[in-house]
Amino acid sequence: MNLDDILALASDQTLSQLERARARRATRRVQQEYQRAVSEGRDLIDDIDVRDPLAADVEEAARISRAAQLAKLGTLTWVRASEELSWSDEMSLIFGYPPGTVRPSIRLLTRLIHPDDAAEVRRTVEAAWRERTVKETTYRVVRPDRVTRYVHCYVEFVVDGDNRPYGIVVTGQDITEVELARQERVRLARRRETVQTELAGRDPATGLLSRQRFADEIDTARRGGSGVLLVVAVEPVAPAVGTGTDDQDRLASAVATVVRRAARRADVCGRTGSGEFGVLMHRTTLDSATALAEVIVAGIRNQSFLVGQARVRLDAAGGLVRYQGRDETRGIDLLVDAETAWRRARETGVPCVALDQPAPADERREICRNRVRAYLADDRLTLYTQPILDMRLNQITRQEILLRLVDDGGKAYSASTLLGDAERIDEVLPIDRWVIDRTMELIARGAHTSHYQVNLSSRSLGDPHLLEHVQRSLQHYDVDPGQLTFEITETARIANLTEAHNFAHGIREIGCQLALDDFGSGYVPFAFLTYFPVDLVKVGGEFISGIQDSAANRTIVRSIVDMCRALGIRTAAEHVEDEATMNLLRDYGVDFAQGYLVGKPKPVNTPHRPVSAPTEADYTDPERGLRAATG
Repeated sequence: MNLDDILALASDQTLSQLERARARRATRRVQQEYQRAVSEGRDLIDDIDVRDPLAADVEEAARISRAAQLAKLGTLTWVRASEELSWSDEMSLIFGYPPGTVRPSIRLLTRLIHPDDAAEVRRTVEAAWRERTVKETTYRVVRPDRVTRYVHCYVEFVVDGDNRPYGIVVTGQDITEVELARQERVRLARRRETVQTELAGRDPATGLLSRQRFADEIDTARRGGSGVLLVVAVEPVAPAVGTGTDDQDRLASAVATVVRRAARRADVCGRTGSGEFGVLMHRTTLDSATALAEVIVAGIRNQSFLVGQARVRLDAAGGLVRYQGRDETRGIDLLVDAETAWRRARETGVPCVALDQPAPADERREICRNRVRAYLADDRLTLYTQPILDMRLNQITRQEILLRLVDDGGKAYSASTLLGDAERIDEVLPIDRWVIDRTMELIARGAHTSHYQVNLSSRSLGDPHLLEHVQRSLQHYDVDPGQLTFEITETARIANLTEAHNFAHGIREIGCQLALDDFGSGYVPFAFLTYFPVDLVKVGGEFISGIQDSAANRTIVRSIVDMCRALGIRTAAEHVEDEATMNLLRDYGVDFAQGYLVGKPKPVNTPHRPVSAPTEADYTDPERGLRAATG
C-alpha cells in the first residue's frame, strides 16, 4: 500500500455522529471566545474565519481516540444507550492487562480503582455528565498483580449528532513517576517546615542553653581537649521589691546580658539553675579563665538592676573547675564541682574559687548527699500549688503540688537542680516522702472537694516500701484516696520495673489515680501505656509553647490526644499561656489545661516545721530514690 492508497482510504472514512458533535462543541467554544474578545475591545485580525475546522461531518469520539493513540494515551468510552464500556489497548495496558485478554465492564473497572479513590472518581464522572463539560482527576489503579499505579484522566461529556447526551469518553495517562516525585517534593517541603534547625533546650527567659543542654556541650568539649568551666551564682544584696515571676525573668535576662558581653566569642553560655549562669571556656588556661570570672563577678556587683519599679544590687560568686580531655568526668558532674566551688567562694567572701581538677567521685557524691540531707534537716523545702482547668467544665478542679527550695533570705526558688543531684545519688526517696506527707497534711486541712496531683521520681517507684508509706500517710491524715493523682516521669530511670508496676497497680487499687508527666519529651515508650494503668497523660510543655506557629507540634499533640482517647486515657496540656492556644487545645479534645493563663504557682501556707510523719523508717536510706514537681 502506497501513500495514494492511504490517502484514498482516509478520504473514504465515514465520521461518526460523536465526532461531529465534538467538532461542533469545539466550534462553539471558539465562537464564544471570539465574541468575548470583541466585547472587550481587543484588536483582532479582521480576516479570521471562525468556522468548524473539520467541516460539518467530523466525528468527535473517534478524533479523541485517534489523538490519544498518537500521544500514547489510553481511552475509555461509555455509551449511555447501550451502557456498554470499552477501552483501548493502551488503557488495557495501564490497567495491567494485555490487550484483548479481558472484557471491559463497569464491575471490572470498579474493582481496579483503589477503594479510597472510588468515591472521588464517581463524583468526577457525575459532575462531567451533569455539567456537560470536561473534568479531570487523578486516582490509583490496583493491577491484578497488586501493583499500584497513578492515572490522570480527563473525563469528557459527549453528545450525538442531534445534540443529545451520548456518553462519556475518558482519556488516561499513567503518571506514577510524576506523582511520586510530586509527593516527595511535598514531603520534603513539609519536613523543612516541621523539623527544628536547633536542638530544643534553651531557657525561655534568657535565651541561654538549659542546664541539660549546657551539660551536653561540656561533654562534647571535654572529648575534644582541656578547658575550664565557670559557674557564677547571683543573689540580691537586700530583699528585692519585685518578687513576681516576670520580674525574676527580667532580672535573669539582664544578668545573662552581662555574662554574654564578658564571655569570649568561642565560649558557650548557659543558665544552669535559679540564679546560676555557666560559661564553658574550651582550650583555655585556669589563670585566664579565673581572670574572666573576676571580670564577670565585678561587672555584676558594680551595677544595679531594675526589678519592678526599684533598682536592685546583686552579689555574685564564681566557681571554676579545670577539665582534661582524657578525664572521664561527665559534664553534669563538672557542673556540680563548679557549683561547689562558688559556694566555697561565697562562704569565704572571695570573688572566685578555682579547682585545678574535678573532685573525686566519692567526694562529689558525699557533698551532694549532705546538701540534700541539710535541706531536709533544716526544713528548707516548701510547697506551691498551681491550678488545673477542667476543659469540659471550664472550671478549676485540680491543683498540682510543686516543690520549692527556700534560701537564707526566705525566698523560694526551683528545686530542679537539687532534685537532679538527688536522683543521681539515689537520695531522692526521702524528698518524695516529705512531699507526700506535706501534701496529705495540706489536703487534711483544706477543701475536701479539691483534687491534687503529686509528682514522684521514677527512681522512687522502684522502692518496695513506697506504696506502704502512701497507705500509712493516707490513714494518718484521714485523706480520701480519690483526691490524689500521682504523676511519674522519666521511665527510663526506673530502677526496678517490676516494683514500679506493682506500685502503679497498687496505688489505683487503694483509690488513687496515676498520671504520666511530660509525655513525648523523655524516653517513655508507647508500650508503657499498655502495661501501666495510666489515667492521665500530660503532654510535654515544649509541644504546647508556640503550638500556634508549629505545624509539627500541632500534629504531635493531636496524635497524642487521639491515641489516649482511644486507650481510655485523659490528657492535660502544660504551659498554656494564651487564649488562642486554649481554644486550639479545646478543639483537639484535651481534657485539662495548666499554665499562666489558668493560674501561676502560689505558696502553700503551712508552718515551716518538721512534719509528724507516720513513719521515719527509711528516710535516710541512701540506696532509695524522687523527683517532686519543679514547676
